Amino acid sequence: MSQKNQLFYLMQLAGGTFPSGGFSQSWGLETYVSEGRITDEDSFKGFLSSYLDSTIGRCEGPIVYEALRLAAEWEKDRIAELEELSCALKVTKESRESALRMGKAFLRITADILPDEEIKALRKCSASGMSYPVVYGLICGRLGLEPEAVLQAYVFSTVNALVQSGVKLIPLGNTQAQKILLQLQPEMEACAAECQSWGIGELSNFSPGLDIAGILHETLPVRLYMS
Repeated sequence: MSQKNQLFYLMQLAGGTFPSGGFSQSWGLETYVSEGRITDEDSFKGFLSSYLDSTIGRCEGPIVYEALRLAAEWEKDRIAELEELSCALKVTKESRESALRMGKAFLRITADILPDEEIKALRKCSASGMSYPVVYGLICGRLGLEPEAVLQAYVFSTVNALVQSGVKLIPLGNTQAQKILLQLQPEMEACAAECQSWGIGELSNFSPGLDIAGILHETLPVRLYMS
C-alpha cells in the first residue's frame, strides 16, 4: 500500500466526519464546564493535557497499539482478552457504554465498506459491540497502516473531537480552537510515542477527576453530550 493511500485511509477513518459517534461525547468535559471549573482557553488546555496523559497515553493508546499487533495474526482468544481488558478499564457506565457504542458503529461501517472477510466475521460475532480502541486498532492493522501514523491519527482525532465540544460548551471561538490544536501538537506527538512504550500489563486508568466527572454527568439537569 502506498503512503498516499495510507494517508487517505487515516484521514477517512480518523476524520471528524466518520460517523463513529465521537462528536456526541465530551468524556467528562461537560461536567467540568457546568461546575465552572473550565471557563476559558487556559483551563481547557489543562483538561486536554490531563486527558492526553491519563486516558490516551497510558490507557487507550496502548490498547490501540496492541490491537494493531494482534490484527496480523488474528488470534481470536487474544483479541477477546484485549477487549475484556479495554472494557474493564472504563470505570464509569457512560464512558464504557460510549466506547462500546462508538466501536460498534465503527465496526459496522468498516465491515460494510471494506472487502475483508475477517472484519465482516468480527462484526457478526460482536453484535453487542466492541470497544472503540480495540476496533480502531484492528481495522487499521488489517489495512496494513503504519502504527506510528495510526496512533498519531487516533490522538489527534480524540483531541480534535474534545476541542469541538469545547467550542460549544465553554464556549470558544473557532480561532481559539485552532490555536489550541496547534499549541498541543508537541504534547500530542509525545503522547502518540508514549502509547508504544507501555506494555499491556502496565496500563493505568488512574484518573479520579475524570471518573468523578463521568459519574456526575449522569445526573446533570441539562446535557448536550452522552458522556
